[in-house]
Formats: sequence, C-alpha cells, structure tokens
Amino acid sequence: MTVISELNVNLNDWETRYILESLSKKMAHLKAINASSEDEDEAADAGNDFIEVSGLYDQMSSNAVEVFGQQILDFSRGEI
Repeated sequence: MTVISELNVNLNDWETRYILESLSKKMAHLKAINASSEDEDEAADAGNDFIEVSGLYDQMSSNAVEVFGQQILDFSRGEI
C-alpha cells in the first residue's frame, strides 16, 4: 500500500530559478539517454523518468510564472 504524502515549500525567486534550471537540465539529460541508449531498459527508464520530471517542471514553472513572472524561466547567464 502506498501512502501519498505532500510537502509544501516556500521559495524565493533565486531558489525557484535554481530548482527549475536543474529540472530543465535533468529533462535534457534524460531525453538524451532515451534517444541514444542502446539498452532498451535504460532507454525506457529514462523515458519514464522524463515524464515524471517534466510533470513536476510544468507544475512548478506554471506556479512560478504566476508569482515571479516569465523571467523566472530565463536561465541565461548574460547581463540583465
């Protein structure tokens, strides 16, 4: 039996940006593994993990844009 728990966290803008950027990089990594792995199990696991991580990213980025604005999704390191 699985017990579903929930965690609520308060984050400021820079904390949110770091988490979203990390999720974005993880999605890219998982997508690359899924596309290039010769091991079918590894590719399938990466694809399944991508779906889970992208769902979290979508939910979190949607909430973050409402609070911080669209610039929260700008992960560039250029001058502001």
